[in-house]
Amino acid sequence: MSYDPLREWQERYSRNGTRLGFKPETDAPFYSSVQAICNSPRIVRSTLSPGLLFRDRKMIGDGDDNVSLVVSLGRTLSVSHRKREACLARNEAIIMQADAPGSAGTKQQFAVLEVSIAQREWEARNARPSDALMNVIDRNSQTLALFLGYIRALAKTGLPSAAKARQLVCRHLIDLVIFAATEPSLGESQIDCVVATRRAAVLDYITSHFCDPNLSGSRVAEKLGISQRYLQRLLETTGKTFTEHVDELRLNRAFSLLVTAGANKRVSDIAFDVGYSDLTNFYRHFRSRFGDTPKRFAGSAPTDMSQGR
Repeated sequence: MSYDPLREWQERYSRNGTRLGFKPETDAPFYSSVQAICNSPRIVRSTLSPGLLFRDRKMIGDGDDNVSLVVSLGRTLSVSHRKREACLARNEAIIMQADAPGSAGTKQQFAVLEVSIAQREWEARNARPSDALMNVIDRNSQTLALFLGYIRALAKTGLPSAAKARQLVCRHLIDLVIFAATEPSLGESQIDCVVATRRAAVLDYITSHFCDPNLSGSRVAEKLGISQRYLQRLLETTGKTFTEHVDELRLNRAFSLLVTAGANKRVSDIAFDVGYSDLTNFYRHFRSRFGDTPKRFAGSAPTDMSQGR
């Protein structure tokens, strides 16, 4: 049997999302990718050749009546469902339901993210998916932005391995999707899913920018559109302050650089590279963390960074 890339895509996608078909825009070679992100709720990302995703009446016979958030991750996406038409710009979303025909596509390569959620999850949160069907969720929606940021953070860290923690993350994902469809702005809410998402965004930002010597709590809060007091409350739930998170990352990076390149690089250069602008402060924190001076580890064999206090 000859290899059929379109059939392979359809089988891979249906294992992780809604059963769909695809009609290529041209006779050019078909190409695609499928990335399963979560299985409960079912979250899948796919990149596709120009063409049309569709779910027809024959496919509806599979009995799937889940409600899906569909996000356009690239090009403008034309959507048709329940006798309504819509156009999604990049990072805009729409709600569709698997129990009725629908389509989404474009004449250029595109990427979509689908989150498929059982109707009972909506009902458990006193939400009516019928009220949200085919309503475009604008890219400026704070709740949608929180959800997409959470997905990006999970793509880096993966889902927790512990069953209870994984279940909690899955619940937060469902909550965020339903809030995205019903509440465009949640502000500095204390709702569990919002706290978890904003905390993940703060930690992700710190991890990506800790080498910046000008990194500060106020700067992170400004970048993420929250108050500094709210940021402090978010970090309190981790058991560490903003400064402690930054110092831990900087010191671990410094340790790694010392043992791999320390013999060929000055300690002061390494300190500056990881974000310290005060050498005295760096030496004091390093000795406190690892129990000895940086020079002790320069050019040595790799050592467990957990040593020391």
